[in-house]
Amino acid sequence: MLRSVSVKNAIKDAVEIFQFDQWLRFYFVVDKAGKLWIEIPDDKLKKIEENHPDLFRYADMVNDAELDYQRSQDNVCTFVAARLDGQKYEVTVLPQVFDDAKFKVEMYLFNVWLKMHEPHLDEEFMEFGEWLEMYEGWNSLDEVKEYRTKLLESGADPQIPTCDTAQ
Repeated sequence: MLRSVSVKNAIKDAVEIFQFDQWLRFYFVVDKAGKLWIEIPDDKLKKIEENHPDLFRYADMVNDAELDYQRSQDNVCTFVAARLDGQKYEVTVLPQVFDDAKFKVEMYLFNVWLKMHEPHLDEEFMEFGEWLEMYEGWNSLDEVKEYRTKLLESGADPQIPTCDTAQ
């Protein structure tokens, strides 16, 4: 089996999995006796299987399960590793992905988009594909392209503030 060595493609695939995880947590988290759970209705799960068969395995894995920050992080990282590391990509590729500035910037920008659009996304349920279309539309704005370029050229991790002034 031929495995890819493309870090660029691996970044794209990993980002999509993280975005999918965010989408699941945005729409399908419920409170059960003070604990958070992911509950995906059967009709939505079937639609995920039809439209995103590769991501369906992740949805099925986390469905009807308790959720907290550590579990969520473990689930998504385990899925990324199982689906991509040594399967689709050579084992040397994935470690490069998480340290790559492009990956960090893409995740940062997705989270910025999510925060900016949360009220709209909350108005009514949107399929994952609709989220991706909306995000791509936002990504195509000149202001976003310029911001991405500045972030990449700075070489700094956008998640870590560079200001050392005491607040």
